[in-house]
Amino acid sequence: MPATEMTASAEAALQELDQLGIEYKDVEKPDSVDSLQSVMAKASSRDLKVLPLGGGTSLGAANLPQRVDIVLDMTGLDQIIQFDPKNLNLSVQAGQNIQAVNRFLAEQDRGFFLPLDPLLPERATIGGAYASNSSGPWRQFYGTIRDLALGAGALDAGGNAVKFGGVTVKNVSGYDLTKFFIGSAGSLCLITRVSFRILPLPDAFSTCEVLLKDEEQAGQLLSDVRSSVLVPSALIAVREKKTRGLRVIAAFEGHPKAVERQNRDLAKLGEEYGGGSRVLSGREKVQARIREAFNPDPAAEKTAIFKVSVPISKGAQTLGQVRQKAKDQDLEAKLVLLAGNGVLYAHLDYADEADLLPFVSFLKDTAAKQQGHVVPVQAPYSVISGWGLRGDSVVDRFVLQPVKNQFDPSGILLPVNA
Repeated sequence: MPATEMTASAEAALQELDQLGIEYKDVEKPDSVDSLQSVMAKASSRDLKVLPLGGGTSLGAANLPQRVDIVLDMTGLDQIIQFDPKNLNLSVQAGQNIQAVNRFLAEQDRGFFLPLDPLLPERATIGGAYASNSSGPWRQFYGTIRDLALGAGALDAGGNAVKFGGVTVKNVSGYDLTKFFIGSAGSLCLITRVSFRILPLPDAFSTCEVLLKDEEQAGQLLSDVRSSVLVPSALIAVREKKTRGLRVIAAFEGHPKAVERQNRDLAKLGEEYGGGSRVLSGREKVQARIREAFNPDPAAEKTAIFKVSVPISKGAQTLGQVRQKAKDQDLEAKLVLLAGNGVLYAHLDYADEADLLPFVSFLKDTAAKQQGHVVPVQAPYSVISGWGLRGDSVVDRFVLQPVKNQFDPSGILLPVNA
């Protein structure tokens, strides 16, 4: 397929594959479910290994083989299938990027949005976010993709259509496979569309940002916020590269007077710890600031990203430990804590892949001591391939593998990710 036919997201995703050293023979870009079915039927009949690819922002979530036969550029499936403002739901094909979906929703009468915000939403696709179970700062208030997804459509490895869930909250009896396939990372089936619950745009948006001296102060402030009457839609603590302090950023939305009051209350809390504050207002400014804080540094040449989950009360402490480890190894790190969820994203600049190995061991040990876990989001192939067990071996054997045997008996899709 000529490169001129590719979207910018797909080009960036293929660059990620090339950097990982994944070898592939062909790239196919289906522009409809029918054409995707044809590709899968051909792959199944010839036993060709297939790797589905969206924006390539969470490749570390997949169990990537060193070689595949066909890379499926899913960005050709980019249509809005159904928009139902009265019932607050939306169905969209898997290859559309999340930023474009939200642009479409915001332009409708009254204005709506999908509170799904993984890393790099201008590249991250609907299907990719679903397959990698990706979310971001707005999960604080709106939940993860498991809370937003109502149903999905997919193809099995032979190109046969399967459907689970629907477009309303009460749409299924028995076990809901909509939730089951979230996080399957292209190992069980190919997601072709997803239906979501959407929401009207709030009347007012703002962020209140408090600059603090260290992680101890941040932990105290965050604890105060969690025990207060404040209701942030997003609450993050950010330690930027080459900075001495860190910032706590809270996003508020709703009635303008309620938003104004919450900004004022958080600023007052920050003053108790000697922190100065600033407020940004307006949807575009707020979303841009949250994305800037959450996303990796675009100027970095090589960045590995790891997602560390620990108890909420240990988040700031873990951030401090990770910062110190990066400093000890003389590595530049941007650390972003989703403070209401205990999820820490470590963005690590590196020159030599070997530098990442002791850092990864430290992350795993630190998370394990807190009864947490670590997964790679973006990392060199040597790190991803040697990661080891990511899930529960019992679940793998008795749940995931039997399901894979039904949907992908020949094993042409990616291996299961346990």
